[in-house]
Amino acid sequence: MDPMPEPRCPDHEPAAAPAAAPSSEYASYMRTDELLALQRSDTQLLHRDERLFQCVHQATELWLKQANFEIEHATSLIEACQLVGAARILARASDCIDFITRPIDILTRMNPTDYRALRPALGQGSGVQSPGWQGLRAAAPRLHAAFTARRRAERMSLAEVFRCAGDAPLQLLAEALLDLDAKVSLWRLRHLQVVVRTLGGQGVGTRGMPVQTLARLLEQRLFGELWEARAAQADSA
Repeated sequence: MDPMPEPRCPDHEPAAAPAAAPSSEYASYMRTDELLALQRSDTQLLHRDERLFQCVHQATELWLKQANFEIEHATSLIEACQLVGAARILARASDCIDFITRPIDILTRMNPTDYRALRPALGQGSGVQSPGWQGLRAAAPRLHAAFTARRRAERMSLAEVFRCAGDAPLQLLAEALLDLDAKVSLWRLRHLQVVVRTLGGQGVGTRGMPVQTLARLLEQRLFGELWEARAAQADSA
C-alpha cells in the first residue's frame, strides 16, 4: 500500500492559491483550471484514494445536475403539450444516469482498509445529502404530475395509455418515464453492490445508515403506478 500522508483536519486546509490565467480558449470556456482545482491537493489527502473518491462523486453531481436540467425542460414540454419532444429530452436524462452508473465500479478497486483511511475526510457527510439526488427526487413528482395532468386532459386511463399504438405520443412519454425510473433503480442496485463489497451486508454506512436500509431502497420507484399499469396489460392479454 502506498504510504499515507499525515492526517489533516478538513476545517484547517491551506487556502487555495489564486487561479492562473487560462492557458487556452478551451480552458477559458470549459473553466478547466477551476474544475481541476476542486479536488484536494496531494498534501491535503488523507489517503491517495481520496482523489478517486472525490472525482467519482463530483462527476456524479455534474451528470445529475444535467439530468435534472433535462427533466425540468421535459416537464415544461409536457405542460406545453409537446409530448414527443418531452420523451426525447427524457431519454437524455436517462443517458445521464447511465453515465454515473458505470464509474461506481471503479470504487470497488479500493479495499476496505483504504476506504476506512479516507472516510474521516468526509466528516458527517453522506450521499443522502447529495444535491443532485435531492434535486432528482424533487423533480420527479413534478414530472409525474405534468404527465398525469396531460393524460387526464386527454381523458385516458393508464390502462388506455399502454393499450395505445406504440407510436402514440402519450405512450412514448410513459415509456420514457419508465426508462428513467429503471436507470435510477439500476444505479441504486450497483451502488448497493459496491457498498456491500466494501462494508458487508450487515455493515453500517455513512451517518449510521445500515446497509440493509440501502437494500430496501431498491423497492422504491419514482413512477410506481406506471409500472403496475404496464404490467397489468400483460395479465389482461
